[in-house]
Amino acid sequence: MTATDVLTEADLAEFRIFERMTARDRTALLERMELHKYAPNDRILREGLSIQILWVIVKGDCVVTKTIGDDDQRVLAKLGPGDIFGEMSFFRSAPHSASIKTTTDVEVLMLRRDKYDELEASGSTAAHRIATNTAAVLAERLRRMDDWMCELVEKPDGAGHREEWQQFRANVYTNWDF
Repeated sequence: MTATDVLTEADLAEFRIFERMTARDRTALLERMELHKYAPNDRILREGLSIQILWVIVKGDCVVTKTIGDDDQRVLAKLGPGDIFGEMSFFRSAPHSASIKTTTDVEVLMLRRDKYDELEASGSTAAHRIATNTAAVLAERLRRMDDWMCELVEKPDGAGHREEWQQFRANVYTNWDF
């Protein structure tokens, strides 16, 4: 279903990923996006696959899960309206690092990479805004992860992992061999 059948550009204005966009930019994006509906317990995205789509949750809730060991699933995060997922594989073709499963009825907007590339080639500022707004989301996630890990290794039983954490952080900030 095309997104323009159900949503208007003004509907997009409430979501963080569309911040600081003009009505024209939101319209250009909406014309290139698809709206999909999922039932509770549907798997939208599977860890290990590589699909270059950026998803924006319009309605409903999802969980982000990661496989640990053979089949143990750990919940990494809960997502709701306005949250995005799939951004890491969207901007850099690589397998998804986690799975996304619905917990309620869910509606998502999907932006396929080829449609994003069309926007970028046209010179639209919408492509630039999507990229910078996604970078802001990723930066905030990294900041929260950094805070959480620092708290974790500062606990008495985390002392054995402090050096390991410091090395990991050094690698994240300096090794750009992708």
